[in-house]
Amino acid sequence: MKKWEMLIEILIDERASDAERDDAAMGLSEYNNETVIKALVITANHDLTDAMIKVSCGESLAMILVQNDQFEKEIYKQLKGIAKIEFESYIRL
Repeated sequence: MKKWEMLIEILIDERASDAERDDAAMGLSEYNNETVIKALVITANHDLTDAMIKVSCGESLAMILVQNDQFEKEIYKQLKGIAKIEFESYIRL
């Protein structure tokens, strides 16, 4: 199992602590692939996800796009709430 796959498992595991899930969200910022992006978007938009984790998901998504010098309008349009605010803040930097 690849490291990004393990991080996704932690991120989506609602039994994991918020700190573990937050660390996983931030760790995923190093991986630009469709599965990682999808997991971050879904987690960021899940109603039961803690705000701290949503922020980290938004930031990680922005980091992935900035590192690859791309902007994905579809990803941006899917985000909502605090995750979208964090995404916008990081992109503006």
